This record gives sequence, structure tokens and C-alpha cells, in this order.
Amino acid sequence: MSIQLSWIIIPSAFAGLLGLVASRMIWNKRYTKGSIPLILLFISTSIWALSYSFELLVSEYSSKVFWVNMESIGIATVPVFYLLFCMQYTRFRNLNIQRFFIYFSILPFITLILTWTNPYHYFIWSKLTLHAINGLSLLELTYGFWAWFFIVYAYGLYLAGMYFLIQYFFKTPRNLRLQISYVIYAGLIPGIANLLHISDILPYPMFDPTPLSFLVSGFLILRALYFHSFLDIIPIARDTTIDNMRDGIVVVDLLDRIVDINPSAEKIIQKSFNKVVGKASIEILPELADWISISKEAKTPVKVLNIGEGKEKQIYVLNLIPLVDVQESLIGHSIVFHNNTESHNLNKNIKDQADRLAVLYEIGKAITSTLEIDDLMELIYKQLSRVIPSDAYFVALYLPKEHQLDIRVMFDQGKRYTPDKQNANEGLSSWIVQNKKPLLIRDLRKEMNTLSVKPVLVGEKRLSRSWLGVPLLMENDLIGLLAVASYSANEFDETDQLLMEQIAQQAVLSIQNARHHQEVTLQAKLDSLTGVSNHNNFIDRLYEEAEEALGSLTPLSLIMLDIDYFKLYNDTYGHVVGDQVLRLTVQAIQSHIKKTDAVGRWGGEEFGVILPNATTEQATQVANRIRHTLAELPLFDVEGQTIPKPTISQGIGNLPEHTNDVDDLIIIADRALYKAKDQGRDQVAVGIPSKV
Repeated sequence: MSIQLSWIIIPSAFAGLLGLVASRMIWNKRYTKGSIPLILLFISTSIWALSYSFELLVSEYSSKVFWVNMESIGIATVPVFYLLFCMQYTRFRNLNIQRFFIYFSILPFITLILTWTNPYHYFIWSKLTLHAINGLSLLELTYGFWAWFFIVYAYGLYLAGMYFLIQYFFKTPRNLRLQISYVIYAGLIPGIANLLHISDILPYPMFDPTPLSFLVSGFLILRALYFHSFLDIIPIARDTTIDNMRDGIVVVDLLDRIVDINPSAEKIIQKSFNKVVGKASIEILPELADWISISKEAKTPVKVLNIGEGKEKQIYVLNLIPLVDVQESLIGHSIVFHNNTESHNLNKNIKDQADRLAVLYEIGKAITSTLEIDDLMELIYKQLSRVIPSDAYFVALYLPKEHQLDIRVMFDQGKRYTPDKQNANEGLSSWIVQNKKPLLIRDLRKEMNTLSVKPVLVGEKRLSRSWLGVPLLMENDLIGLLAVASYSANEFDETDQLLMEQIAQQAVLSIQNARHHQEVTLQAKLDSLTGVSNHNNFIDRLYEEAEEALGSLTPLSLIMLDIDYFKLYNDTYGHVVGDQVLRLTVQAIQSHIKKTDAVGRWGGEEFGVILPNATTEQATQVANRIRHTLAELPLFDVEGQTIPKPTISQGIGNLPEHTNDVDDLIIIADRALYKAKDQGRDQVAVGIPSKV
């Protein structure tokens, strides 16, 4: 192998050796941000510079091509390591090294493969020509299309890195900018040298000054290392102690202009460094202007600041700390935002937990103190409102047959709303009905599109922001639900959900007991055979309705009804058919009365019907319809054979047409009944007014 000696080989070789020396020196600082990519960058520049030296040293074409290929290793990797160094050195946030290399090393890797296989496609160099200039054998390279493509890509990475450095320069306090200037110049010089080379504007286009420029860059970096604490305490200390602090720090000068701010403070005031530096503090922090002014006089050194709302609220304790220079002269102040949210929440949670345990105990006592459903629903609401402050409260029972929610208690913005029923397939509650699980919505506006159900407007007809509902379950059977809602976001969390579930567990047993009591009480008021009111309950209802009618000056009619020849059905067809006749009669009556009317079994085969707000004429019409309907209903014996339909005799009394006394009303209707029987049965007779 022939070699050729020239002085121009020396600077390039020296640049390569200097890069290796610098790499070794920086290795001692390898634990600081940016040191590892800088080491790799110097290794790449060393490969580039040393390979170029050997390219100049050898004279044979094949040897030169080999060293040109070796240069490509440095050329392909320098832009990647440079950008990575700049991003780490300037503390670029959310930098994922592994992902960075995957994304940005693909093109360099392809370029290296194409470089070493160039004779097969000429994508990198379309032409390589050997020339003799001033006694030296130099290789002229004509770039192929992929080489130009990679050059554009490499300069894109280079300019991006330079952008980060320049931006970081202006973000850094003035007394720390000198070392950054060295870093910028160290990257700028090779960039300019390489640009001059590829643009063919130098006198000797076959001579590449880029490796030589690495010599200057290396000296600049070494100077920064030795004399300006590069990769050392400054500005690393600021980044590790200030930039990474959880506390926010805003620095103002004597003119109350903001001169520095750390990332935590940027998040707190929700303004970036570039938008606040140089601005007056009163413009950026108007709510703190009075406090800053007073604190300078040491009158109120501490301030508590609340930011955000609901569960996302952050609590900061602010201190104003004077800043002095080495001569103890005041040069400004630091506003320190200490996040006290965690401590505040911890204390609050301890207190809330104690309060909630006390409330759960009170709830346990309260909801077992009554067996009335409505009173129980009211107690559940009152206890719930004690522990979970909210804008709206809902306490509802589930009606499986109607598939409805019976909202027994509904408060919204302090206003009570009339109990109502809601389709169980509608609204946020329908999710709980379907899934039998709690539903916590922190911000309905943000979560609306992710929900399988859509809200319906009730109460104030405003869309809630926060919503929390829990089911009332008895052995996986849904019996109701509890829900709270707020017009502010993030008002409820898992702690509230757990508490509501505990309340629900206590409430379920009490609701079941109340329902059982209600059923027993109701059964005690009903006739076991026909399901209508028994005699005593019917009399009570009659007195209540009569009092209401007399007080409101509205009519009330009473129908006394008896099944004709009922004994014959029992004697001829048996008591089973007799019972069927009784139920058939009730069916006919109920088909012609309103929900506000009442029917009861007076005794044996005799029934009574109360018709509030009905005149004698209207009662007569109802009685005749009952009689005709009964005649049309099918009746069979125990063998399924059709048997004669029963007939009924009815007597009518009316308040106040016949009397103003309930006892007289019963006598008048009863006498009218026997009048109908005497006239041949299957008739309706109207009573005669009382003589008293």
C-alpha cells in the first residue's frame, strides 16, 4: 500500500486524537445529563477525522474508497448523537432514549448499508474519481440521490439541536450563559465548515475542512470543561435543584420584573418561561400583587393560595425570600410556591374519616328507627347530605314490574322536588340498573362520549359535571339506588364512592324491613280471598273520604252490593266455585272504578264501593255497568262446564244529598240494597234521604 505525506494530514489526525482524549475526560462526568451522547459524538467525530486522515495518507484508489467508507460511520452517526446531546443538555422533557434511537437511527443505518454496497447501485456516490493535485492523490466524490437525501436529513437534526441550544441560552440566567456559548460555537463551526464543503464554493472542493474544524470544536469543549464548569455544577445544579423541584419558584428583580421561573412554577401559573420573563409581576400574578408589596415590608411573610376546584384543587403556601449578591446587597426576591396539598389532604382525610365513621354509626341508628318507607328515604337523604356535600341528591326505589325508578327524595340546589317516576332505561341511573355497580363520573363533559348511556335533565334542568351513584342491592337484586350530583367537575372520588356504598349496605336491610312491615300492614288491611279492603279498613277509608268530601263541599257516593242467591253456588257447585264468584264480582267492580275510588268486602258475599266526588246519578251509572259486566264474565264449575252467571243487587247512598252523617249513609245504602232485593234482585236502588 502506497502512502503520501502532507502537512494537511496532521490537523485532521490531531482532531481525531483530541476527540478520543475528550471522550475519556468526559467519561469521568458520565452521570451528568448529556455526557454519554457527547462521548458518543466525540467518538463519531474521531472516526470521521481519523478516517479522513488515512484517506489523505493513502494514494491507491481502493484504499481511499475503504477509508471513505469508514468515514461514513462517523458522518452517519454525528447528527444523531449531536441532537441527542443537545436535547439532554438542554433538559428536553419527556425524552425517551430508546424511542429516540429507533426513530432517528433508521436513515443513518440505511445510509451505512448503501455506502458499503455503493458499487452495486451508486445511490451514495454516482461517481468516484482520483485526481492528482500539488503532488497529492485526492478522491473526488460526486453525490448520488440518496446522499443528498441524507444530507438534508442530517442538517435537519443538526439545526434542531442548534435550536434547542439557542433556546436554552436565552432561558438561562446571564451569569450562566458563557459555557452554553462555547457549546453553541463548538457545534456551529463544523456545521459551517461542512456546508462550505458540500456547496463547492471553496478553492479546493476535493478537500474537506470538516474534520479539521473538529479540532477547534474540541478545544472549545475542553476549555468549557476546565474553565466554565461544563457538565459540572453550573448549570447542572440549577437543573437538578431548581428545575426539578416540586416547589414552584419565580424570581423577580428590584423593579418587580420576572427574570426566571422553574418548570413547576410554569405549571402552577400555567404560563411558559418565554411568556413571563421580562414581564411585570403584577401583570402575570395580579392576585399576588398586594401580598408581594406587603411581604417586602415583612408584614405578611406567608400566603395560602388555592388553585383549581373540587378534588383537583391544589393548595400552595407562598413565601417571599430576599435575594442578595456577594456584597449582601438586595438584588431581587424569590416567590416560592410550596405545594401543601398532600399535607392538607392528609389532615382533611383523617378528619373526614373520623367524621364519616361517626356518621355511619349515626346512620345505623337512624335508619333502623323507622319502618315507614318514606320516613326512611328522608333519613337516608339527610345522613347522606351530612357526609357528601353536593348540589343534588336522589334517593330512589326500583320497581322491577314497571321497570321504573321511583324517586322518593330529590333535592337540587337546596330545592325539594315532587316525588316522580323515571324510566329505568333512561339517564345515568340506567347504567346502574343494567350493571348493578357504582358509577363515578368525575367530569361529564369529558366523559360524555365514552359513556354507553346519556344523561337526562331532571331537577334544575342543568347538566351536571360530577355524578356518583351506587346501587341498593339485596343478594344481587336491585331494590333502588342513591345518587349525588354537582355542577362542578371533580367533586367526587373513590372515597366518596366507598362511603356511599357503606351507607347503601346499611340502608338495604332497613328498606327490606320497612317493605316487609309495609306488606304485613297492607295484608292486615286486605281481605285474604279477594285482595280488596277488609271490613275495618273499608270503614276507616269511608270516614276519611267522607270528612274530605264534607270539608270540600263535594259529593260522595256509597254503593252497597250483595250477590244474589250466593248460598246456592256454595251448595250446588262447592266452595271453590263460590270463591270464584266472589273474585269475579270484585273483578267486575274494579273494571269500572277509578284509582281514587275504593272497594271493600263488607262481609260474606256483600261488598261496598266508595266513589269520591260522584253524584247519585253517576254512582247509578257505575253500579249498572258493574252489573252488566258481571253478567258477561265467564264462570265455570270445577269440571270446566259453563254455569249460570251470578246477579247482584245494589243500593246507593250519597253525601250530602241523603245525609251528612257517615253512619246514616251506611244505613241508607244498606236499606236501598234490601229494597233492590225486595223488588226482584239484579237491580240498583237509590236510598231515601234521612229524616233527621
